[in-house]
Amino acid sequence: MTTLTDYEPLVDRSIRVLFRQLDHLYESTATPCHIFEWLQYYAFDVIGELTCSASFGFLEGARDVDGIMEALNKSMDYSAAVGQVPWLDYWLKKNPLRAKMARPTGPVMKFTQQRLEERLEAEGKRSAVVEDSGSRKVDFVDRFLAAKESHPEVVNDKQILSYMTTNIRAGSDTTAISLRAILYYTIKHPAVYAKLMRELEDAHSSGSLSVPATWKQSQELPYFDAVVKEALRLHPAVGLILERIVPSNGLRLDCGHVLPPGTIVGASPWVMHRDQRVFGEDVDVFRPERWLRADDELPGDFEARLHDMTRATMTFGKGSRTCIGRNISLLEIYKMLPSFFLTYTVRHRTFLLIVSPPSHKQPPMDTKVDHLFDELG
Repeated sequence: MTTLTDYEPLVDRSIRVLFRQLDHLYESTATPCHIFEWLQYYAFDVIGELTCSASFGFLEGARDVDGIMEALNKSMDYSAAVGQVPWLDYWLKKNPLRAKMARPTGPVMKFTQQRLEERLEAEGKRSAVVEDSGSRKVDFVDRFLAAKESHPEVVNDKQILSYMTTNIRAGSDTTAISLRAILYYTIKHPAVYAKLMRELEDAHSSGSLSVPATWKQSQELPYFDAVVKEALRLHPAVGLILERIVPSNGLRLDCGHVLPPGTIVGASPWVMHRDQRVFGEDVDVFRPERWLRADDELPGDFEARLHDMTRATMTFGKGSRTCIGRNISLLEIYKMLPSFFLTYTVRHRTFLLIVSPPSHKQPPMDTKVDHLFDELG
C-alpha cells in the first residue's frame, strides 16, 4: 500500500470525472441516474488509469464502451460455472473446433493491445521508467517495462500484455461489487448512515478530510472503516469456494481426520463470514459496531475478538493466496466513498436511492430534479 499511494493522483482523476458527471445529471431533469452502473464505470476507469494512464472512457461517455462490461459479465458467468466443473472447459472454450471458429480478440484485449503498442512506440523517448520524475505519474505498465529490462528471461511483451489484461479483468468487477455492497447496506440502515455522516462531516470541518479524500485521511475514520468491513463481511465479492490442493504430506484436521495428498479443499467466504462463534449470534445483521470496542469491553478482550474476526475474514482470500489486487481495491474504496458521501445527500426510498447535492443545496421535494438510483438487492 505504501507503493500504491503514489497512484493516488490517478484515482483522484477518476473521482473528479465521476462527480462532474453526477453534477451534470443532477442539473438535467430528464435522465435517471443508475448509481450501480456508475460505480462500475468508476472501477473500470480507475484500473485503466492505474494500469496504463488511460481510462476506458466509461465515465466520460456514461456508457459501456465497446461492450467491455457486457463481455466481462459473460466471461464471469462462464468462469463461475465451468470453474466448478473444469473438464467442461475442454469441451467448450478450449475445444479445438471452437478455436477455429473463435471471434476476433475481445474488447478488453483490444484496449490493452492498443495501449501497449502506444507505450512501446514511445518507449525510446521516455526517461528511465521507475525513476521517472516528470509530470506523468508512473503506472503499472511502466513497472512492467522495468521488469522486462531487469528480468528479460521472464517478462516479454506477451507477458506484459497478460499482466495488463489480468489487472483490468480482475480489478474492475469485484471492486464495483464491493462499492455497491457498502453503499447498499449503509443507505439501507439510516442510523448507520447518520452516524457515518457525523464522523465524515466532523473530520471535514476540522480540515482532516478533503475531497477527494487521501488514503492517509481515510485511515483516520474508524466508523467508516467498520462500515466497510461489515459490508464486505456480509457481501464478499467472490462467493465461490477458493479451492486449494492438499500438499504431498497430507493434512491432519483438528478433529483428527486426515486428508490425503491431492485432495481439493476450500471454504466459502459467505459461510466463513457467518460463523456465530466468531462474529456473534447476530451474524445476519449489518452492525458495523461489531468491529469497534464496546464501552464495557476490556481492551484485551476487544483485541482478541478483533483478531478472531480478522482471521476469519476471507473477502480477499487468505494467507499466501491473498488477492494480489487487494490494496488496489481498498485504495479505490477508501478514497472514493468518503468523498461521495460528503458531496451528495443519498436517501433510501422503497428500493430506490436518491442522490442530490448536500441538504443546504436541495431543491423542494416536489420538483423532479432528484435522481433515482438503480434498484437494490
